[in-house]
Amino acid sequence: MQSLVKAVMDPRLSDLLELWRRAFFPAELVERPLDCLGRHADHLLIIDIDGSKSRYTHYGRAFVANFGTDLTGQIIDLLPSDILPAERRGMLAFEYAYARRVSRPLWRSYTGRFDDGKTETWQRLVLPAGRGRLLVGAYPAGGVLPEIDPATVDPEGLALLKLVIERVPVVIDDDGDIRDLALSLKVFGDTQQHMAELKELATSDGLTGVANLRHFHHLAGMELDHAYRMGRAMSVLLLDIDFFKRINDRWGHPVGDEALKAFAKACRKALREPDILGRVGGEEFAVALPNTRTEEARMIAERLRRQVEQVVLPLEGGDSLTFTVSVGVVTSPPPGLPDSARPDIGRLLAIADSALYQSKSEGRNRVTLATPDWGV
Repeated sequence: MQSLVKAVMDPRLSDLLELWRRAFFPAELVERPLDCLGRHADHLLIIDIDGSKSRYTHYGRAFVANFGTDLTGQIIDLLPSDILPAERRGMLAFEYAYARRVSRPLWRSYTGRFDDGKTETWQRLVLPAGRGRLLVGAYPAGGVLPEIDPATVDPEGLALLKLVIERVPVVIDDDGDIRDLALSLKVFGDTQQHMAELKELATSDGLTGVANLRHFHHLAGMELDHAYRMGRAMSVLLLDIDFFKRINDRWGHPVGDEALKAFAKACRKALREPDILGRVGGEEFAVALPNTRTEEARMIAERLRRQVEQVVLPLEGGDSLTFTVSVGVVTSPPPGLPDSARPDIGRLLAIADSALYQSKSEGRNRVTLATPDWGV
């Protein structure tokens, strides 16, 4: 099997693995890992435990070039979804936790779309480095592989190994051979599906399919933190279906449920891809608008309001149902406010709620902009 690994593993990763083996055994802890792994620095991540969270303490230039952001010093769990999508977050969390637990290198390949829109396949090694530290080396496919001797390398085994590392992390032993799989293919597939189902139940509103209250606060809070770090604006909409109680009282709760689903569908049509829609109450919804200033937020809110006006829900007996929505809008404060004075997502929602109340009191089916005094 060792010859198979050498035939498939990118030679730059093979070199990194050998350097790691020399430096970390028997010591298992090197205070300055870049001193011995320096020639791989551009393609290396160093991840240290910071309390209960993992932080990038080194972020190689190759990752900056391909993902468009230098994440040195950033806590992985707090990265917004546009930088670390949910599917990649789950994969990385599994691999990092597994490598720490077994204290063995993990090797795999993965294919993804990078910042420039290009799809590439990379190989990655996750290397334990003592006291919870991990070293992660990754290179794009295309390195010059060693010549393959058909007498010593089975072509079918070669093809199988390439297939396996694309799907399951492989555990490497001290001699550079395959020790184990992090999961069997079946367990890996079943676990991923089960985790996806549990995540769907835990994060989505069961009726409308949008983010539930807890998940909306989580996603919008991450976006707001990112906006503050990058000096960007973020706006929040709070939406309430007008006279929704009358719908339930006149037509019954099943019709009310259909109205909520139709409302959520109309909102999706009016919103952009990065916008976050959540159900935060019975007939109350919220939207986080990343990188959006007040005037653009007002235009999006008006577009959403008009989209909801156009909903026609057919009912039994030839009747139909239409309804409207009232909206409150708030935008995060401009740069210059002290960190301690910056409102969190809960505070922004409370301010948007005051603007929503004004929309209701002035006749409903309208958009009101909050004008808080941030003191900047």
